[in-house]
Amino acid sequence: MKLLQVIFIVLVFYVSFRLIFKHFGKSIMAWLGKKAMQRMARSFEKRSGMNMSDFNQPGQSSSQSSKKVNKPTEKKVVGEYIDFEEID
Repeated sequence: MKLLQVIFIVLVFYVSFRLIFKHFGKSIMAWLGKKAMQRMARSFEKRSGMNMSDFNQPGQSSSQSSKKVNKPTEKKVVGEYIDFEEID
């Protein structure tokens, strides 16, 4: 009798999960995607020290974000290229 109860409960949960996901699957996936992007942005901010609000958000004009962009500094000169020739 206990085995039938367990099978029935598992079956009810499975069917209810499938119905909920069938009707609300797109909105659930969109919500999960948005949460994942927020976590990645937080992790990026933590590692790089940059704030994600510095980047151009949808709806903002590019003139606002262009004021915050720093010009790249001069690249280091590492050395010169030396071509070695083989001696016979």
